Amino acid sequence: MEKQLQAALIGIFLVETARPGRVTDGARSPRPPLSRRLLLPSFERLPMFKFSYGVLTAATIVAAIGPAFAQQPGTPPAQASDTGQSAAPAGAHAYFQNLKNGDTVTSPFKVLFGLSANMGVGPAGVEKEKVGHHHLLIDTTLSDEEMTQPITMDEQHKHFGGGQTETIVTLPPGKHTLQLVLANWTHIPFKPPVQSEVITITVQAETAAKSAADAATRQAAETKQAEEAKSAKEAQEAKAAKEALESKQAKEAATEAKEAIAAKEAKEAKAVKETSEAKETKEPDEPKKVMHRHHHWHHRHHYHHRRHVPREQWLHT
Repeated sequence: MEKQLQAALIGIFLVETARPGRVTDGARSPRPPLSRRLLLPSFERLPMFKFSYGVLTAATIVAAIGPAFAQQPGTPPAQASDTGQSAAPAGAHAYFQNLKNGDTVTSPFKVLFGLSANMGVGPAGVEKEKVGHHHLLIDTTLSDEEMTQPITMDEQHKHFGGGQTETIVTLPPGKHTLQLVLANWTHIPFKPPVQSEVITITVQAETAAKSAADAATRQAAETKQAEEAKSAKEAQEAKAAKEALESKQAKEAATEAKEAIAAKEAKEAKAVKETSEAKETKEPDEPKKVMHRHHHWHHRHHYHHRRHVPREQWLHT
């Protein structure tokens, strides 16, 4: 194309040099060379010659430029197929791990980036399939046209080309919107977009945050105190229940011991009674046994006495 344009300009120059001398500021231009003067008749200043000169000029331009245009396609190619966007799998999305829509935070605050399992995070500048890096949009979104271009880098478009998955954000008090957008190695968003929902958060002023922190501290102290009181009450009730159980067990043990003693005494009394009754049953035969023993003793005494008495005395007796 560039060569054809150069040829066209050369052709125009030749045509210009073929024209007869013209008057410019009262002075005639230099006469053409002898060869030109011999070839050009004197009628070259006539209107017909001027018309032929115009036609020749236009024909020269068309002849030079026409082939170049003939080589160009009739319609420009569709740009959508060459936007630099990388393909993303279906269902891929980004999300905030520690924030949700409607949250209230205190500046500065931490933001944790989340990404679905079918995509990966890596540094910018390294082309890899299904891998990108995060961008945090603050109080802005991307238009359809911006989704096909490298994401702008400013205070509203935070780039994390090192493959970071978290950051600390400082914002003034008030409501703000946040959105995560994953872009490829050239900072162009994926197609279809891999992004989070736009969430709205409220950033508290330092005074309000301090008041909220104090209130939270008081609430925590009150909660702890209530839990301790509840625990003490439960411990006291458990102690009382244990003492009551021990007292009951002691009473039952005392009763059982008393009953055991009574049973033992009753048994012993019964044994004494049975022994007494058995003795009384044997007492009527006792006099006979005594008499029998006395007779036996007397007989034996008489026998021994007789053995030791001389015969004469025994006969005398």
